Amino acid sequence: MTEERLSSLDGGGLFPRLQQRYSLRANPLEMETPFFPDAMRHHALEALRHLCGFGDMALLLTGAAGAGKTRILAELVRSESSRLDFHRIPAAALTSTQALARDLKVVARSNLGPEDSPRNLIYHFFRWSESRVRKGQRMVLLIDDADRAPTELLRLILSAYLASERGSSAVPVFAGTDNLVQMLGLDDASTNVHQIHLRPLTKDEIVAYLEPRVHAAGGKTGELLSPARVSKIHALSQGSFARLKRVTPGVWLDMVASPSASRPRTVPWKRFLWPGLALILLAGSWWFVSRQYDEAVTEEAVKAPEPVRKSITIGPETESSEPSPDEPAGEPEILLTEPVTEPEAIQPEPEPEPEPEPEPEPGFTPADPEHFAAIDQIRARGGWTIQLVAGNLEQTALNVISSYSELGDLVYTRGERQGQPWFMVFYGEFPTREAANAAASGLPEELTSSSPWVRPVDNL
Repeated sequence: MTEERLSSLDGGGLFPRLQQRYSLRANPLEMETPFFPDAMRHHALEALRHLCGFGDMALLLTGAAGAGKTRILAELVRSESSRLDFHRIPAAALTSTQALARDLKVVARSNLGPEDSPRNLIYHFFRWSESRVRKGQRMVLLIDDADRAPTELLRLILSAYLASERGSSAVPVFAGTDNLVQMLGLDDASTNVHQIHLRPLTKDEIVAYLEPRVHAAGGKTGELLSPARVSKIHALSQGSFARLKRVTPGVWLDMVASPSASRPRTVPWKRFLWPGLALILLAGSWWFVSRQYDEAVTEEAVKAPEPVRKSITIGPETESSEPSPDEPAGEPEILLTEPVTEPEAIQPEPEPEPEPEPEPEPGFTPADPEHFAAIDQIRARGGWTIQLVAGNLEQTALNVISSYSELGDLVYTRGERQGQPWFMVFYGEFPTREAANAAASGLPEELTSSSPWVRPVDNL
């Protein structure tokens, strides 16, 4: 109810009150800059930039409604439009196969060949887009709010991309809620799609997002971002950028109370109803088991047989049990009381069967041994290196090495990601991060524009 009431008040009605009360020069909640890098947003942007340029997987950007997916796509287009050819598929083209085929045909400027079925035209578009890389600019298809499109249409786009040369054809970027995972039919074993998930903001991240904007608007951060107000903003917004922009003005104007205060109090005795019932059942079962145990012990005591007294005579053997009066008395007779029991047969324990030896795993033979190095050998070098590309296909790494053969210090290795092979191409060995950054700036323009990753070797 609180969020609906705040949503009914537009920014034009609330900002004059904020301006009058806090002497703000501008509305801090309408500032799109600077780009917010925390909460893994910068990491998500860098992953999109790298994989759109050199990846061989479809990309999936997921998060709750209002998590900032559209903002990240806009920043991706702004920063990478000079080297990538972006095309945003409109919502009207995601209604049917015919509408999507018409939109892609317009993008290709009718270069898809003769008239064919809409499904074949979509497959032909991805094969046609492979030529864009040879001309120096790869194509990227942005599909925002993809969870609102028909499932069969999304799977058609994905299957058409997987049927093409994935390292050079147009990369589809699906953005939407977590429902996209089920809509695309993905599971943990899927290696053709890379998912990037945007989690909700924490209290500290909300402060990091609002603080520079409040400061730029001329507000007092200590007053507007006090711990009590930040707690209310976090509870009402649930870590969403969209909700944060709606509820924050109401919190700053003291129009809303704490969410915990608006919740109705529950009757205390209801909390103990189920625990009390569980304790009663536990006590009853304990009493019943103890009674059965006592009765069993009593029956065993009644049925226990009396021990048999057995006489053992120690001394010389005689025919009669009583000595004759003419013979001297022998050794006294010793009576021993012991139970008569039958000896139990002892069965030898069978020897354990030897465990089968594990079969050796099949080895990996690199297609280019001259430029291949095992990942353990690379980690043992220490220092820093520059990662140029990564993907599930070895051919992706070989394409980069053959395209930039003038770089004599290129090496690729094979790791594992989600149970599948993961090939990475590295350039150089450097003692410090500064030396690696300096070498990265001297790479060819096609590689520097894709923001190569400077990373420590022991963290591969």
